[in-house]
Amino acid sequence: MKENITYTEAITRLEQLTKAIEDGTLDIDNLAVNLKEAQELLKVCKEKLGGIEEEVNKILQSDGKE
Repeated sequence: MKENITYTEAITRLEQLTKAIEDGTLDIDNLAVNLKEAQELLKVCKEKLGGIEEEVNKILQSDGKE
């Protein structure tokens, strides 16, 4: 997986994997690899959302004090 993947790229790839699973088009031979990729993508998304949440909270707490 790319080191600097964006949140949008991660979500898009997760949607692709989910659709393939739902449609039954996911290659069973690569199922474990794809599930590991999905797990890593979820981790990236959680980390990015957590970082953004912290930034937003800091901005709101500063309340224009800068």
